[in-house]
Amino acid sequence: MAGNGHLRIGLIASLSRGALRGVFESFLAAHDDVDLCLIESDRSELLTLLNHRRIDAVYAAGEPDNTVGDGLTVDEEGLFLAVQADGPLASREHLEWEDVAQATFVVSAREPGPEIHDYIIRRVSDLGRAATVRRHRLGREGIMTLVGLGLGVSLVADHWRGVQYPNVAFIPIGAEDERIPFSLAWRAENDNPALRRFLSLARVEAKKAASSPFAASQSPDLSP
Repeated sequence: MAGNGHLRIGLIASLSRGALRGVFESFLAAHDDVDLCLIESDRSELLTLLNHRRIDAVYAAGEPDNTVGDGLTVDEEGLFLAVQADGPLASREHLEWEDVAQATFVVSAREPGPEIHDYIIRRVSDLGRAATVRRHRLGREGIMTLVGLGLGVSLVADHWRGVQYPNVAFIPIGAEDERIPFSLAWRAENDNPALRRFLSLARVEAKKAASSPFAASQSPDLSP
């Protein structure tokens, strides 16, 4: 169980950029004495760890789930298509789903790959087409390597773009209001002071995000 000087966060997200990175930067600047531990895993395992107080909070795509505990939507992010940088799609400033309905999508079999897979299937199905999606037992870097080699395209949220990959470009896709919520979940009875300080900073970032031009927009459903 996490004590006063420990904070354990489960992630299905990248810290390369975005609101959560801002939370961590502020937290570390003010509390560099806290023992911070980050865990990446699939959603079911992270929620099990959360329920058993083995971690303090989980950050993942989707609106807060009140069956898990308390929650906070930290940000809503735009979508980007990862494409081959020397391919024809890379010259586009913006893409619509109709532009890529016949493309081959590559996704990870690991989190958040299954959710991305289901989202692609739904969006292409809305156009009356069957999406071609290939799942690979690769992590984020491996999927981006496939994109750079021209073996397909992949869908990412804004915060994944903080890392550059060989021969990969990120092009905005979809309507301006097509955004994905990312939220924190934690147990209400968890009185870890480090968690409470972390959540205070997360609320500050959430307020910044809520003041953006897209705050009132309806977010797409990313649930399976």
